[in-house]
Order: sequence, then structure tokens, then C-alpha cells
Amino acid sequence: MRKPPSYDSVKTAPMCDCDCYSDPITCLKVMFVDMVQMGRIETGQCPARRPVFLRLHGVAHGRLEVVSELAAHLQVGLFSEPGKCYPVWVRYASDIPDGTPDLDSTVGIGIKIFDVPGEKILHPDEYAPTMDLLLQNIDVFFVDNAKDMCEFTKASFTSNCAYDKWLEKHPETAAILEEMAKEVPSVLETNLWSAMPFHFGEEGSGNHTYCKYKLVPEIIPPGPDPDYEDPNYLHTDLVQRLNNGEAKLKFYVQLRTNPTTMPIDQATVRWKEEESEPIHVATLILPQQDITARGQAEYGETLSFHPWRTLEAHEPVGSIAEARKVVYQASAELRRNVNGEPIGEPQVVRPDTVWPPA
Repeated sequence: MRKPPSYDSVKTAPMCDCDCYSDPITCLKVMFVDMVQMGRIETGQCPARRPVFLRLHGVAHGRLEVVSELAAHLQVGLFSEPGKCYPVWVRYASDIPDGTPDLDSTVGIGIKIFDVPGEKILHPDEYAPTMDLLLQNIDVFFVDNAKDMCEFTKASFTSNCAYDKWLEKHPETAAILEEMAKEVPSVLETNLWSAMPFHFGEEGSGNHTYCKYKLVPEIIPPGPDPDYEDPNYLHTDLVQRLNNGEAKLKFYVQLRTNPTTMPIDQATVRWKEEESEPIHVATLILPQQDITARGQAEYGETLSFHPWRTLEAHEPVGSIAEARKVVYQASAELRRNVNGEPIGEPQVVRPDTVWPPA
């Protein structure tokens, strides 16, 4: 079985000798940031890129509109004001390194939401006006927890033999990796999920529970038939579709209704929609636009997307979320420092102006 492309080894980096049992989060930070990301920088990557989901398909501006007649128990955090409209910038990408074709890659979206009032969890962005949402085109993660994630990553970096042996002991991971390698005709036409759970409401409040997120295409402009021979066909498709019209995607929350079958720290376990049907709480709207316009892609690449840059009502939960808190922050700081970019969050949304071409 092939490894996830983001786990390509970096020969210039030392092998990680930290302990996945005693400190899996530090070990994951060392492998993803110090070995993979820094290893690529040391071999000449310019500008410095993200360690994962670095293949950019496109950056687009839009808005997130909360459902106007939202039920009272769903008026939580970001969705506390029915009918409210937030400006957003989104980044569509795949979890593959440069030189790898788009076909059969794991596709994801980062949504940067602006003008979100309230204190955020992530330091030092507590008072930033932004909030982030991250989703990908599979509803589960390929390992259960941070310790498994650490062991899997170490095995994949050690040797093909160690990797294969680890998968033999974890057949559920092997099955999910096979499922992740699926054909995506268009990033706008595929369902996306958070895979990880989040709080839905603050602890102690009457409507506190947990949820997962889902993004579903509603109205998608026409585009070309996918040319799977084109290694960057997902970018080509996104350019043409948004040039042809406006895209609308429904944003759902799936509430946790059964603690036994909807575990918090077993990320390989599906939350079945038969037990809890996702509920439409907002709509993501991407207006007609030219995503190749001057500065648009570059702006999206300077942005940092972090699941902990959120309100307390939507705090991530589980050990993989705890690992992401450390790894994503360290990765963003390294990338921005190397590129000479500001580390802080943007205070004002970039206008959707189409500037004169260079």
C-alpha cells in the first residue's frame, strides 16, 4: 500500500528518536515541522510551504450566511445570530507535495471567516477578528488518536517494512487509507467533513454538546469534464467553474446524540448519519470571480488556517486536536518567518477588487 504523499521522507533531516508513548505531540511536531517542513526548506523550497495540504487548487473570496430561521438550540457561537453574513476567504488544496498529480489525492478546504466577535482560544490570536474552519473529503481520520498518529508517522519514515508491519496490526487504518485515494472530479462537487469533533456550545450552557461539520454542494456552476491526464486538473476546473458563475455550498453540523457510537477520541469511527442527521446551519457562497486575478492566490498562501483559532463554543476535542494545536502553530510560524511574512492574523478582510494585471 502506498504511503500518504505528505509522508514522503526527507533524507536531510535526522531520524526522530522521541517517544510516542510519553510525548506523542512533541514527537509529531518534530517529524512534521523539524523534519518534513524544515527538510524541504533546507533543500531549497522557496517560498517555504506548508508540510501538508500544500498543493494549491485555488483561493476564492465569498461569504458565509447563517440560516435566517435557525432553531434556538442551534444558535451557538458563530451561528448565534440567524441571518448574519460573514466575509470569508477560502483555500482549496490537496495533501500532496509538488510534482505529484492531483488524481486520487485527499482534498481539503480552509475557510477564513472575518468579523467574528468574541475572544478566540488560540494564543496569541485571542482578540483576532477571524475564525477558521478546516474540512476534507472523508468523514473519518485514518488513526484514532495522537499516539497512533505518532507511531504511524514514525513507521512511515523508518522504512517500507516498518510501515507495512504497522498497517498489518491496524487494518482499520489500511482500509481508510484506501478509501482516501478516491477520484475527485471537482473540489466544488465533493462533500467535505471536519472528521474531528468540536464542542457545540460552551460547557455549562443548556445546549452544550459535541458536533462534527460537513460541507455539501448545493448550486455549482458548470465546468469542464475532468481531464485526469492533467496533473493540475482540479485547479483548471475551479478556475473555469467560478468564472462561469456563483457556487453555493451548505454548511451542516452533526450533533453527537450517542456517546457510545460517537466517540470523541476514536477518529476512525464514523458518526453515522442514520443516528444523527446533519443540520443545515449556514451557506458558503463563492461569487463569480477570476481566482487567477493578481494577488489572489498569493494572499491565500500567506494565510494560516488553524482549527483552534475559534470561539470557546466550538473548541476542538480529542488528542489529535491537541496535537494539531501545537503542530499547526509551529508550522505556520516557521513558514512565515522563512518567507518574511507577518505572523499575526489579518485585522481587515482583503477586498475582492480585481487589480490590474502585472
